[in-house]
Amino acid sequence: MRRAQSSTANPARGTGLGAVGAATVVLGWLGGLEAFGLSVPGRAMAEPPRVVEVVPDIGDVGVDPTLTELRVRFDQEMSPGGRSICGGGPSALPVSGKLRWIDARTVVVPVSLRPSTLYSFSINCPSAGNFRGANGESVVPYAVAFRTRGEGEPGAATLTPGETKPMVAALRMALLERYSHFDKLPADFEQRLERAAPELEAATTPAMFARRVRDVLRATRDGHVWVRVNGVTLGVRDEYATPNADARRLAGILKNAGEFEGVTTAKLADGIAYIAFDDWARRNGDWLAPAFEFLDGLDPAAPLVVDVRLNGGGDEALARTIAARFVGERFVYAKSLIRNPEAENGYDGPFDRVVEPAGRRHVGPVAILIGPACVSSNESFILMMRKPGRRETFGDTTGGSSGNPKPHELGSGVTLFLPSWRDLTGEGREIEGVGIEADHAVAWPGTDATTDPVLEAAVAWLKDKSVVAPR
Repeated sequence: MRRAQSSTANPARGTGLGAVGAATVVLGWLGGLEAFGLSVPGRAMAEPPRVVEVVPDIGDVGVDPTLTELRVRFDQEMSPGGRSICGGGPSALPVSGKLRWIDARTVVVPVSLRPSTLYSFSINCPSAGNFRGANGESVVPYAVAFRTRGEGEPGAATLTPGETKPMVAALRMALLERYSHFDKLPADFEQRLERAAPELEAATTPAMFARRVRDVLRATRDGHVWVRVNGVTLGVRDEYATPNADARRLAGILKNAGEFEGVTTAKLADGIAYIAFDDWARRNGDWLAPAFEFLDGLDPAAPLVVDVRLNGGGDEALARTIAARFVGERFVYAKSLIRNPEAENGYDGPFDRVVEPAGRRHVGPVAILIGPACVSSNESFILMMRKPGRRETFGDTTGGSSGNPKPHELGSGVTLFLPSWRDLTGEGREIEGVGIEADHAVAWPGTDATTDPVLEAAVAWLKDKSVVAPR
């Protein structure tokens, strides 16, 4: 069955760390959901603990394979009774003994490392949160990826203050001149950056510099901001909305479903069809082919459910190829304001984004299932699909996060990705931080329920439409 997505605008990418393997590591995911992944909604009264540092940490390369201990330091006193080190396969952390606490905030993990190997894991994860603070709160998940050096390979590259100072200047310029949501930064952000400059300049490796940039940019709480170093992506946001869908629950509801990479199809009762899209990611091969085949096999007037509640975005052009099967004429579904510090108001535009009909058109009523995990290009897809009376949305307001991130080279192999546009609806309403409201709001019961009320409401609406395909 389908999986919950971290985001696209979750910046999940294969981790490089040299030529050894590939893994998906996103710090700021553990990710896929308040923008791209899974978490408990709201915030507890007690502040959850956070990882301050892991040695070795995310992005490190040239790590000594004879290292026998990994250290994790937290920002508050911890309860020593539990642990969760998530991850499996060849890149799993090879824990070789019992963990021991050397003080109330620091735990030592015995390891047995191999040369020339990529390790990727996380301290806690959405499915396991046994590292807890003394206050009982589970540690915010923290992803780690590092690579040990092989025989004869050099250690990690080093930096000097002479190299890091221009990197800090490049960071400042990118944020103030190219970040499309620069006016939403905290009022004292420049002062925070000024205070952080000495620590940034004191970074001794590119990975350390990237981690410190990540920490500074947490203040943006923007799922479309991330840093890349040594092939690893470090996101700055680690609080995400809970999707209003459950893949396991859906698997029990959908009978004889066709499950493909990224796509699920099914036939429901009363001639109603169902199709879901995990994301709009670029993959090898034509992964959308099963979707087109399914749509082509339907009566064009058949009532249809399109479920994108677990879709965190991806490539908007791919989303348009699906939406083109439903629209009757060319129309403007969204507008973009492009950041340009030389423009009078700081932006060029707005520029129209359009969708045009293509292929065999589906004319029957369509219920689109949406929710808070819908962000980025998936929100664009939802805008393409809206048509009151014939194509209506069910569920909850979307996440309200877009940006079209662009790279900015900071130097020494560190790249900062920042949103380049402000996304607007076709009518000119901003989406960032607001989202798209559902035409039919349906409360989500949480993990204890055995039904899917969002799907049920959509099916009831489709049954009431005037055009209903025969059984």
